[in-house]
Amino acid sequence: MPSNKTIASLVGLIGVTLLIFGLWPGIDLAVTGYFYEATGFAIKQKAWIEALRNTLWNATLLMPLLALFLLAVALWRKTSGWFWGYILAMFLIGPGLVVNAGFKAYWGRARPFNVIDFGGQAQFTPAWQISDQCAKNCSFVSGEGAGTTALTIAVLLILLRYRQRIAAPLYRAGQTLAIASLGFVAWQRVASGSHFLSDVLLSILLISLIAAVLARLMLNQATSSR
Repeated sequence: MPSNKTIASLVGLIGVTLLIFGLWPGIDLAVTGYFYEATGFAIKQKAWIEALRNTLWNATLLMPLLALFLLAVALWRKTSGWFWGYILAMFLIGPGLVVNAGFKAYWGRARPFNVIDFGGQAQFTPAWQISDQCAKNCSFVSGEGAGTTALTIAVLLILLRYRQRIAAPLYRAGQTLAIASLGFVAWQRVASGSHFLSDVLLSILLISLIAAVLARLMLNQATSSR
């Protein structure tokens, strides 16, 4: 169960990240520039990377549907559905409401491949600045970063919940795969010119904070009602 210290630490990390990228916005341009070539972002053209990215995105879409199904089954059987309700709420509130319906719809930050510095026509704006350089599905914050963070948290919690039924090597492999998947998506979003580094880092921290707060409100019920 996340402690108040954990929640405060996440809030602090979000503040420090915004401060760093606010004081030195050139970090975003420098990191993205590392992956940019005269012909564009080469990573985006690699079929196997796109295939793996799409597989993880499909898993991100399937997880809340699975949670909804298992929540409905629990309610039908009149057993505890708090655990699956938590996972569903994390996806709906985090990647769904806060990120996609909130920040990405109204912040207006152009994606890297759309800014002048990388062959586009839009102006680069720092992470903290609300802009008019993008009309919809904008760069701040990363939607896939948020979704994969929620997926990673969900997988880690499912593994923990059923740890006694899972062989130790499989349990550790599942943990490693979940964390590696988040690392891959974070790297791919930056390397492909789809998001700035600050977009990805803040999406991970934001969803982690939402997950921690929801856990304090809901997950104790899931634990006590198993």
